[in-house]
Amino acid sequence: MKDPYAVLGLTQDAAPELIKQKYAELRALYGEQRFLAGEEGNEGARKLQELEEAWHVISERMELAAKTSSADPYEQIDSLIRSGKYNEAQDMLDSVSERHGEWHYLQAIVFYKREWLTEAKNQLEMAIAEEPNNAKYRSSLDKLNMTIANPKQQAQANAAANNVAPEPMPMNQADSMSNCLSTCCCAYCLTDCLCSAMRCM
Repeated sequence: MKDPYAVLGLTQDAAPELIKQKYAELRALYGEQRFLAGEEGNEGARKLQELEEAWHVISERMELAAKTSSADPYEQIDSLIRSGKYNEAQDMLDSVSERHGEWHYLQAIVFYKREWLTEAKNQLEMAIAEEPNNAKYRSSLDKLNMTIANPKQQAQANAAANNVAPEPMPMNQADSMSNCLSTCCCAYCLTDCLCSAMRCM
């Protein structure tokens, strides 16, 4: 297909206002020309169709550009994480040049979802360094530290985060039924708190 901007006699870096103005002018010109007799009328109809096809492409690009420029990138990244699209979220994080506390916090969530707990901890520490008074970051780090400090609870948290049932403990290794129930409840509560703090879905 011919370059849609060339159809309007413009380049891709032309201002949106100029593009709209040029489209309106050519549409009016070709709209009249198509009613002329003979080949001139046929040429007007052909150019009008070509113009409309070009405008369809250009208008979609302008609409997408407007949405992208007005949207908060961190909201988009958070939405991708909630949808389980961690690769796309990581790509967007990588594209952000200015990395503040929220950037490190969201990066920590991506790392946590991939079970890279040490990396997630480092990112939360950087988020707190950027915003020392942010309670959300500190709470997330405290709960993550609790998980890292207890390997059994860490395994339970990872299994719950990935919807995988933990391996059952053989009966001869369990101290008692009450201890087993207590451990399970602690792991469940910790996992629930950690996921809530780090925005797990």
